[in-house]
Amino acid sequence: MIKDVALPPLQIAQEPSGLTLLAIQRRAVPLFHVRLSVPAGAAEDPRGKAGLAQFTADLLRRGTMRRDARGVDELIESMGTGLGIEVSLDEAALTLTVPSDLSVRALDALLEVALEPSFPDEEVASARRRTLASLQSDLDEPSSVAARAVVTLGYGAHHPYGHPAHGFRRDVETFQREDALGFHASRFNARGALLAVVGTAPPEQLLDLARERLAQVRWPSEARRAPLDFAALPREGMRALVWHKPDSTQAQLRIVATGIPRRSPLYMPAVVENTALGGGFTSLLVDAIRVDRGLSYSVSTRLAMARHAGLSVFSSFTKNETLRELVDVALEKMRGYARTGPSKDALEKARSYLAGLFPLGLESNEALAEQVADAILDGLGLDHLATYRSRIAAVTAAQARQAAEQLSPARDGTQIVVVGDGEVGRKALTDICPVDVRPIEDLA
Repeated sequence: MIKDVALPPLQIAQEPSGLTLLAIQRRAVPLFHVRLSVPAGAAEDPRGKAGLAQFTADLLRRGTMRRDARGVDELIESMGTGLGIEVSLDEAALTLTVPSDLSVRALDALLEVALEPSFPDEEVASARRRTLASLQSDLDEPSSVAARAVVTLGYGAHHPYGHPAHGFRRDVETFQREDALGFHASRFNARGALLAVVGTAPPEQLLDLARERLAQVRWPSEARRAPLDFAALPREGMRALVWHKPDSTQAQLRIVATGIPRRSPLYMPAVVENTALGGGFTSLLVDAIRVDRGLSYSVSTRLAMARHAGLSVFSSFTKNETLRELVDVALEKMRGYARTGPSKDALEKARSYLAGLFPLGLESNEALAEQVADAILDGLGLDHLATYRSRIAAVTAAQARQAAEQLSPARDGTQIVVVGDGEVGRKALTDICPVDVRPIEDLA
């Protein structure tokens, strides 16, 4: 009998400003963790400014109204910690973990960095050069190019998710201080944000601490912005795009189809069927491609589930000579799996694996804060975590088969992405579907 995970004592409070406060008590470890999530993800990038969310977030640590970049570094280092800054499709998040006795300093430091950036001209210019150099460098790594292509093609150019988080060279070249200032002012708002604190004190005391420190700061004034259009773009038929990298001896392969958002009713069956298909080391595709045929050392499928949409992605690579064989085997196995779903043994292994792995993702203060915050922001609620293991264990064969059918990367509308020699890719795929070969520089 699988037991669900008991969440530690916590409280959630909705502030008049629109900010959500989350306080979690963890007595076992004398550490304090703070996480601020704001609605400033890559989906919010303005048209023609792809990458601005990431660019703005990267600049936060490069100076505030009170201190320069070196001063910010010294402030963080004086607490013996590191400042985490991450940008996803839906949000930007800043995190700090310190000993419990430094909780006030940590809260003040994180709020200063997040809400009082100065965006010095010289730091903006330096960040622009670094980003452009990084985008150019990514062209030397086929897997990075493939990742950029998956997002761009999987969602489509007009979807809010349809561009890489770091943007495109043509857009980054235009970034100025005013762009970062404007993005920060309009997206780093209290409304829609969540501040999570995890510590040894009771949740009531942690909430009081957060409110006390928040009273010392001023949020950017909330600016109006048009709601994002997440409507799905209909696709018909399979097509392939080959990103030509001259003299490649290997080919990166991605097979991409539309997926589901995190709030989908299919969430649990989808996670289970994907694990059995290609999400685990003993999965169907690993056995068929790596073990049985030796076509690749790396084989996987994943469900990229964001707040409003998602993708279903097959990933692998192989020698030029075996690209067509890899594509054929992958499509054949995925199409067959879409009809049958996982076997009884594979279903049981997937459910046991996921149920056993889940508690490990809640062990640290950082992971716990992220998981609970995401469950709240994504509209899943605390039950998503509290009953995760029992709901995974309850997924039936019929439910898994239905999810496999709906989410197969090999169905109509699939995009086949190859990064490698253009002529090799064209010859391998030309009798499967229409093929378009493009220079790899188009994805920089």
